[in-house]
Amino acid sequence: MGEKIARDRVLNDEELFAFWRATGHIGYPFGPLYRLLILTGLRLNEVADATWSEIDFRNGIWIVPAARMKGKDGRAVDHIVPLTADIMAILESLPRFKSGDCLFSVTFGRTPVWVSDKVKKRVDARMLRTLRAMARRLGDDPARVVLPHWTNHDLRRSLRTGLSKLRVDFDVREAVLGHLRPGVVGTYDRYDFQTEKKDALERWATYVQNLATPTVETNVVRLRG
Repeated sequence: MGEKIARDRVLNDEELFAFWRATGHIGYPFGPLYRLLILTGLRLNEVADATWSEIDFRNGIWIVPAARMKGKDGRAVDHIVPLTADIMAILESLPRFKSGDCLFSVTFGRTPVWVSDKVKKRVDARMLRTLRAMARRLGDDPARVVLPHWTNHDLRRSLRTGLSKLRVDFDVREAVLGHLRPGVVGTYDRYDFQTEKKDALERWATYVQNLATPTVETNVVRLRG
């Protein structure tokens, strides 16, 4: 097996705008699934395989069990995602099936959905269409616009990078992603940063929503740098 290459791809502001527009067009189950990926920082299967029994609306949390979390040397633990207003709105928009407990399903909740390469290509195509429309409005040649390759996992990196841009504390950024602190600190300090995680995710959601909402003064989409 070859050496694993570290990726550094993150979606820029224009691409995040196009991503949000694209996911609003492709519908259930994949549209809301992708939006939860960018709003939570969870991995693809951590969202795609989610069940309603993991969602605690009363306490405003989503508990991803350790069995579904990635961890080194068997150290995975339950990961708690605070339900921000934007995450809550997506969850409340999802259908509830009597036949099964899965959030995202094409078998009436009995089994979780599979996110294939074909689905990702649909998102890419929608994003490219939006990026070219933006170029056209700005007087640029849309034929020259390309969408560099990105993976589903790059959404997680984009959130992490966005939290750094928003000056969120390092420990909180790591906690949002469910990364365990190494060594003695991780063993003895069990503080879970729930309040700070919710604040960080709310700030990130506001950032994404600001990108996703065009200015009302002009028909040209203007995005923050």
